[in-house]
Amino acid sequence: MNEMNEEDKAVLLDHDYDGIQELDHPLPRWWVMSFWGGIIFAIIYFSYYVVGSGPSLQYEYGLDLKHLKEVKKEYLKNLSQFNSDTYHSYSQSPEMLKVGESNFNKHCVACHRDKAAGDIGPNLTDEYWLYAEGTPETIFPFILTGNPSGGMPAWAEMLKEDELYAITAYLMSIQGIEQENPKAPQGERFERIK
Repeated sequence: MNEMNEEDKAVLLDHDYDGIQELDHPLPRWWVMSFWGGIIFAIIYFSYYVVGSGPSLQYEYGLDLKHLKEVKKEYLKNLSQFNSDTYHSYSQSPEMLKVGESNFNKHCVACHRDKAAGDIGPNLTDEYWLYAEGTPETIFPFILTGNPSGGMPAWAEMLKEDELYAITAYLMSIQGIEQENPKAPQGERFERIK
């Protein structure tokens, strides 16, 4: 058996199991302080938030939700202002037209069919429009707000600003294309923009 120093002898427990003796070293001071600090923090936290007058999770959630609604309202207000410079830069960019086509195929094909020939929703490549006038300035805000009673969702909350402008640019780029079995014209006729 190894010789024990005086420090080990001081923490030696007075029992052994099959010749094995156990030392009782105290826990490190930092660990003990963390343990008691955690207990003290839990008591204060519980007293303030659960028993006392601290704000509840529902109250804080309500404040966050109110702030989020204000931010969203401001965002939609700014987004609803059609920016012709942004639109023109997107309409001249082949990459953004591809982004518009991709987003159209992902979100709009279900109702407007491939190349916007019309299915449940109207044909978007002819000169007839139900809710817009065939111009980017009228198409863009309609995509934003939609027409829930007519089955068109408001995309402003689901798509990013660049995706909305890209879809508008894509729709304008396919105006007047030849369609195979297009949906019959609906709405009022507006002369196509050159």
